[in-house]
Amino acid sequence: MSAPTSTRARVGEPLAEVTRRDEVGGRDLVESVHLGHAVLTGADGEVLAAVGEATLPVYVRSAAKPVQATACLELLDGADTPDPAELAVAWASHRGEAQHLDAVRRLLARSGTAADDLTCPPASPEADPGAAPTRLHHNCSGKHALFALTGARLGLDRDALLDRDGPLQAAVLAQLGDAFGPVHGVAVDGCGAPAVAVELVGLARMFAQVAGHERFRAVREAGFAHPELVGGQGRLETALLAAGAVAKVGAEGIYGVGWLAPDGGPRGFAVKATDGATRGVAALTVGLLRELGVIDGDVWSPPPPLGGGQPVGVVRPTDALRRLAVGAA
Repeated sequence: MSAPTSTRARVGEPLAEVTRRDEVGGRDLVESVHLGHAVLTGADGEVLAAVGEATLPVYVRSAAKPVQATACLELLDGADTPDPAELAVAWASHRGEAQHLDAVRRLLARSGTAADDLTCPPASPEADPGAAPTRLHHNCSGKHALFALTGARLGLDRDALLDRDGPLQAAVLAQLGDAFGPVHGVAVDGCGAPAVAVELVGLARMFAQVAGHERFRAVREAGFAHPELVGGQGRLETALLAAGAVAKVGAEGIYGVGWLAPDGGPRGFAVKATDGATRGVAALTVGLLRELGVIDGDVWSPPPPLGGGQPVGVVRPTDALRRLAVGAA
């Protein structure tokens, strides 16, 4: 019996495929396919092109961090404002490199918060998986350091910083709804902070706003000034920020990018992989930005599948790339 239409629709459409070379026949055979949804919008959220369901509700996870950071800056209202490096790490999902940890420590010092008092759970850093788990090493520690600073401004105790109904998170959630549009759910993110489910088109619209709206200038310019602090070595978002496009990954196959088109108008792109994998959405994102002339061909390439430690195939976009690019023209 076939699955209900709604279930099939949520599975999405092919976004990227992974090949592996047939050493006997000399052909590249498709070994796996990543399905999902993608949407490209203008500044006001008008859909320019889409693959799958543009209005699919998704948890945007860490892709919401530019808005969360901006909401905190507005609550701080000019009091002890983080410097650009501290602000960049505040909307990062960092690798736990020394530069990331140093920036988080400086941000913590502004509120007199000890690293052990961060509200994110202990984790081992991506840059050193064998290191002992600490709260500082968590990839969201910069966001939580900014929560600590903002909470201190509001006179909140540590236990109130992640309270969904408390003064800090209630204000942040209100700003998330304003930026994204309808909120379809509020869950707990991996770091312990509230995580919103919004329509994919709302995520794309938000990135268009981050790329061009005055409200997001501080966050945007911090990322451009310190792209290495938003991601880290080898990360796509770091490469795109260095090339002049605002970009942020989110857990479970979420990616968002914003940039200015040749006419000066902001554009936003959001993609969600149904299987939660990053490599497919990264390949589609890079392919689209190259096709539209936003980045050069050598900015970043998806790591290839390996055989015996050597590249034996590619991760490449499907026809979804052409459909999105044609719609954007």
